[in-house]
Amino acid sequence: MRPHPNVTLDGAQSRTGTRFWIFPQPPFIPGYEQPDRVWLSILPDEIGSGPSDTLMYVADPLYDKQPYGNSRLPPFDGARRPAVQPGPDRHYDCLDPMSRPYLGVHAYGCIHFVLDIWQSYLGRPIRWFFDAALPRLEIVPFVDWDNAQAGYGFLELGCSRAGGSPRPYALNFDAIAHELGHLIILSEMGVPVGVSRESDFFPFSEGFSDCVSLISFLYFDSAIDRLLRRTRGNLLLFNELNRFAETSPESQIRLATNFRRMSEVTREPHDRALPFVGAVFDSIIDLYHRNLVANGCAAPRLLDVDLRDLTLDEFDRFRELTAESFLAKPLFFRLSLMAARDQIGRALGAALKDLHPATLTFNQAARAIVAAAEGAAAERLEENFAWREISGSRRP
Repeated sequence: MRPHPNVTLDGAQSRTGTRFWIFPQPPFIPGYEQPDRVWLSILPDEIGSGPSDTLMYVADPLYDKQPYGNSRLPPFDGARRPAVQPGPDRHYDCLDPMSRPYLGVHAYGCIHFVLDIWQSYLGRPIRWFFDAALPRLEIVPFVDWDNAQAGYGFLELGCSRAGGSPRPYALNFDAIAHELGHLIILSEMGVPVGVSRESDFFPFSEGFSDCVSLISFLYFDSAIDRLLRRTRGNLLLFNELNRFAETSPESQIRLATNFRRMSEVTREPHDRALPFVGAVFDSIIDLYHRNLVANGCAAPRLLDVDLRDLTLDEFDRFRELTAESFLAKPLFFRLSLMAARDQIGRALGAALKDLHPATLTFNQAARAIVAAAEGAAAERLEENFAWREISGSRRP
């Protein structure tokens, strides 16, 4: 791929941030072969080679490295690949985003992109839970290992071989955002010392991290446009928003559009997280529909229908009406989705300060999120958490 030509900026423009290429979905997903150019809030003068800064740095091993674990923690002290340098204008969007050196650059850019979003929701900078011992997060962009993980001072990314060819998680925004979600929870809530593996903390961490990925994906302008065009505004269709950690165009690890309730899941953390993720997704869609009605893009009767109870014929009629309205007013669909995204994102972020890993239950987390929400967002979250059997009975 040939990146677009760089544009020389004057002094005022250069102080607005730093440009990077980021893939909203892995480049093997049809429609996402080209990355988005994004602006990160960190300034070029604040980024060193690697890239690196006061919060994080890339350590790209020259040879195979074992994944970190209880007996192995940062910093990585083995031989490294040469540190990646920015372009002549000190931005990173002049580099080939499909080259091997760009793996670390892409992971670094994704982490900053997600931090910009969630620090805005939190209203304050995120301070790493490990910063007393390790002041910076170490980013390992490639380990020959079919997994990705975040832990004490590190975020390292392996490689999926689904489909027969290597697909680095360093080019997978969902995987990176999910792992960063775990670090956000630990940094905001604290480390779960002495917490039983049966505790709700671990499935909550998985569910919250999926929500970090889902909501952060909706900050790519091109992704929202493509998502709405493909679905004609009907986000209940199977689409990019419903997928997490894509490993091939045909398979996915978890789905947000699920109808699971707490009485129907196991104790396995990812499975037990599904009702929580489903409730958050349902709430985004409910608010999106309310915003469409308010903008004159849908009939008020849409708000009186429980979409989980629609028959196939009713769903088809609903889809046709949505498609017709989308063709007439596409901008209002975009604005409606963005507003719903931020209403739920702010509630999720604000609730973390009231939660503690040693005492956390899904019921407690749901109540904190509803309390942090406002207006219709609180109403829809309360309703959907209740339907999922996460919290108490719904309002009469």
